[in-house]
Amino acid sequence: MKLKDKIKNNRSIIGLTGACLINNILYMFLNTFMVAYFITLTNYDYKLISIYYILSFIGILITFLIFAKTIKNRRQVIIFRCGIILYCVYILIIALLKEKITNYYAYLGFFYGIVQGLFWVAGHPLINEYTQNVENSFISIKSILSKILKIFFPIIFGASIELTSFSYIAKIVLLLSLIQFLFSLLIKDKEKISHKKYDLKEYIKYIKNNNKFKIVYKIAVCDGIVNYLLETLVTILIVMTFKTTLSLGILTTIFSICSMLSVYVFQYKLKSNKKILKFSCIAMVISVLLLLLNINKISIIIYNLCNSIFLVLLLNTAETKNYDIINEDKKVINDYIVEHQTTWQIILNISRIVGYIILFVASLFNNMTVFKILLFLVTLVIIIYSKLMISFSNNYK
Repeated sequence: MKLKDKIKNNRSIIGLTGACLINNILYMFLNTFMVAYFITLTNYDYKLISIYYILSFIGILITFLIFAKTIKNRRQVIIFRCGIILYCVYILIIALLKEKITNYYAYLGFFYGIVQGLFWVAGHPLINEYTQNVENSFISIKSILSKILKIFFPIIFGASIELTSFSYIAKIVLLLSLIQFLFSLLIKDKEKISHKKYDLKEYIKYIKNNNKFKIVYKIAVCDGIVNYLLETLVTILIVMTFKTTLSLGILTTIFSICSMLSVYVFQYKLKSNKKILKFSCIAMVISVLLLLLNINKISIIIYNLCNSIFLVLLLNTAETKNYDIINEDKKVINDYIVEHQTTWQIILNISRIVGYIILFVASLFNNMTVFKILLFLVTLVIIIYSKLMISFSNNYK
């Protein structure tokens, strides 16, 4: 590789890493503290939150279906930057609306879906193209830095919102979004490996008899419930029990530290294996049973500790195995990576939509027993998720 190409690649990797790290912070702000803000404004009525997320996932789904063909072999960086610009607009709207955001929750939800859709429909293939030969370093650095940020920012957000206001902090967060755009300016379009046209039907036909990919997409179904709906349920419980965003920030910071230590110990020292995956599943089930018996501060803390220590292992294993399976198939990497990501997003977001429809139905009853039943259903999905991980460990090492 020529020196010019190496510099171009390094700049783009730095730009992608910076943009993704800031996206994690924005995600934390909008999907944890905005949920808490919504719940507080609506007096713990989570119907609006359910509708907000259902529409946002529909927005993501539609955006992927529309723009996947566009970014197959061109315009990836432009679409990526458009997503970041709209991110700035979205946060600015939230800051200006203040308490009135509950009046526009449906529009905000769909708009947020478009923002996320544009960011990731281009982001995924860009990451794939620029990190093919350095994927382990990219994932490790991004993971470590992300977890460090998750230690500091929750308590900063929580304390700041408590001392000032949500809308004021949203204006500060807007600066992060602008910095994210500056990172995106480092990213350059790369000459594509394949000039094959986008063909989703052809890709589905190619992988329909591949058992590895079947497990990958089954994991996507579970991931939609475990990695998103569960986070919303936990946030609702923390806010309802502890009442303040400062408490939410402190607890999120503590759980992030536990999560970082968990990943380090089990992945780099003990390595993920079948016994650890089984133990993680058992620990999660026991912690949920404690919540089902009695929702209080102690049971919520125990549950979240188990969540941060053991659920992160399941999620991390899923991401790693998914990445390994895709990398093993060079035809998918070279010719069908956009089609794969579109298929993943279709399955993932349909799963998310179904999960939040169930949350909406549960909210109509406004009953803690129904909420506990929903927690129990999510626990069953965690068990299925674990079995899929164990199946991966047994058959695809």
